Amino acid sequence: MIADEAPAPPARPGRLRRAWDLLAASDPALAALILLVVLYYACTRGIFQGKASGDGFFGFMYLPSLVFHRTVQMAPAVPKMWLPYFRDDVTGRTYNPCPIGTVPFWIAPYLLGLGLERIAAPFTHVDLSGQSPFDFFMAGLGSLAAGLAGVAILFRLLRRKLGAGAARAGAIASVLATPLVWYLVTQPLYQHACAFFAVTLLVERWDAFRSDERGLTPARMALLGAIGGLAMLIRIQEVVWLLLPGMDVVRLSVRALTKRKASNGADGPPPLRTLAGGIALIAVCALVFAPQVAIWIYFFGKARTPQPPGHMRWADPAIVATIFSTRAGLLPWAPVLYLVPPGLWLARRRLGALAGALSLGFAVELWVNASAWDHWGSYTFGPRRFTDATVVFAAGVAGAWWWIAQRRRIGRALLATALALAIAMNGALMELLRANRIKSSGAWAFPASVWAGWAGAPRCLRSALEHAGDPFVQPAGWIYALAYHVPPSTFEGVVGNYLLERDCRVHAVLNHSGLSFADAGTFVPDGILGPPDAAKQVPVATRVRVLVPLFALEPVRLNVFGSFDPARGGASAVRATWNGAPVATTASGGHVTIEVPEARVRTRARTNELVLALPEGSKLSKLELESLGDYWR
Repeated sequence: MIADEAPAPPARPGRLRRAWDLLAASDPALAALILLVVLYYACTRGIFQGKASGDGFFGFMYLPSLVFHRTVQMAPAVPKMWLPYFRDDVTGRTYNPCPIGTVPFWIAPYLLGLGLERIAAPFTHVDLSGQSPFDFFMAGLGSLAAGLAGVAILFRLLRRKLGAGAARAGAIASVLATPLVWYLVTQPLYQHACAFFAVTLLVERWDAFRSDERGLTPARMALLGAIGGLAMLIRIQEVVWLLLPGMDVVRLSVRALTKRKASNGADGPPPLRTLAGGIALIAVCALVFAPQVAIWIYFFGKARTPQPPGHMRWADPAIVATIFSTRAGLLPWAPVLYLVPPGLWLARRRLGALAGALSLGFAVELWVNASAWDHWGSYTFGPRRFTDATVVFAAGVAGAWWWIAQRRRIGRALLATALALAIAMNGALMELLRANRIKSSGAWAFPASVWAGWAGAPRCLRSALEHAGDPFVQPAGWIYALAYHVPPSTFEGVVGNYLLERDCRVHAVLNHSGLSFADAGTFVPDGILGPPDAAKQVPVATRVRVLVPLFALEPVRLNVFGSFDPARGGASAVRATWNGAPVATTASGGHVTIEVPEARVRTRARTNELVLALPEGSKLSKLELESLGDYWR
């Protein structure tokens, strides 16, 4: 399917030739990929408001605010229903929660769209508000163009390292089998396509600069600082990728100091070039990022991000959920990523320092994204906050292709088939979500059998998933099954969910605060005896086990509601254990109250187990949770 070739020869002289090679437009497979993505963009409307939806809608609001009202505030442009959610208490200004860095990509096609609308206005009814679906479509072209340029740059990098065949496999799979394509064509007014472009350009230029004889000169470090500052303007988390040139500054400084000691100072101080390069990197990056800082000061009266305090939970990252959960986890929503670690390892000699650098960058980004309050990304298609790391995914897939291509042709055919299936799965999920036949991947963690049911899969497939578990959450699901004595599919409906979960923007607002036993799903693996009655109470055994995933380390109160036979002691006869240790219960009317101290609570993937010992004939209706702490205020 994708022939393997030797690395491309050096570019021929001439500016046009160098620009042509930079965009890699001469490769037919890449041209076909670009054409396919452009056609998909043109032929699909998007979701909700069109190409602008969710945070993309708010990010877009910079454009009408700047063009029509000469301000970065959203107040003059955004629908009035949103104003209370984005008004700062200190300055009174209506802030935009999205970064400003996408505006340079969007402004030109947006203005072109406004011009076309004004030309058409005398002949037909046209919405001239600057906020029509056509305006969204036109602005999104900026993200599309940036993303496709990023794909071309990515191909150039991989072709230089692994040859054209591996580069094609890596580029095609990393675009079409991951969430990146969704944010190129369906929700382009999120920041992800532009962030992918900036990060890929930063990585490609860093690799190219350090590979030639001139090395990382101060001028080149300044350029990397400018690209890094742009990336941070688009998404502040992209500061992670400045680790690549930053680590080079440290490495070169240590090497210079080591030489100086070995020669008793004969070599003099560390080279000024290394010091100048480090200063240039930081200074230019700070200069490019300064507009975002100025906007934050304008919005909030000081330099701070729009997220409320405590948004980043650095000491308690949800690593397992971020990788394996069906709630926007990396592997369930992009199983092609199983190839990335072995691919980077197998091709490490050909990739050189790039393999270790990409691994380090991704590891730090994993920790950053897993530490976010809403690590699942709220409304999302797949793990959207990792789309900037597509260069890592592409390098891993390309490395796997290169390694297999050196051995047997049958291996390459099998890998091509696997990549085709991954692309088909991603495309099917995109269309199912665009048609609202399945929920957003960030809505909740559901077993794979439930997702398959929404998609209209045959009963035999759903049954297999119920018994064996989703193959794309393994081995986490099997390990969880052994640890908690549950079926493998239980992991899929528990990990990534939180029975006491607060909104990521307004912490005082509860999204979830318990469960109904009538619709307990996999949270209650033992004890339910039958369907609910007319009052939605469920008959249960004398022992009921409840899995209670909690978001944060905090003391909690649990209220268990139901009916308990008075002849057998009623609610006063109920006993409970929490994570294997007895806890006190208090009967109050028709429910039982349990208080758990902070020291006994497990968080994230370390699920709590509540075991209730109940009088015979009991029925349960709901379990409610409330926090006894105030860390979230």
